[in-house]
Amino acid sequence: MKTFNVAKDEMIKIMVKSEGQERLLTWRWTLYTDKALIVHESFDRFVGQHVLYAGYTNQSFRKQLLPALKSERDAVYAIVVFKKFDEGAKKAQFDLLLFDKEKRVVLDYLTEK
Repeated sequence: MKTFNVAKDEMIKIMVKSEGQERLLTWRWTLYTDKALIVHESFDRFVGQHVLYAGYTNQSFRKQLLPALKSERDAVYAIVVFKKFDEGAKKAQFDLLLFDKEKRVVLDYLTEK
């Protein structure tokens, strides 16, 4: 698990290295209102937008990093969890969780916050 504390429009960048490939996973938040955080993410040129609420069911998004080999349980994926928002500092806290049972990927954190 890796924790990030980021300001508005500050980009989180993580290089996902696997099987001779390098792909970039990025996300940033653009708006916090009514306890909802708007997050934009991109992986391998596929983009998405999410509305996240800390402490609720929709507090995270999942990104598949590699497909399954034998069964769906072999798929490599990351979950980005919105943990809390610091009103004073105007920063959002995220946790990045990697699920990779067979150690098929290496993450290179280009953003160290």
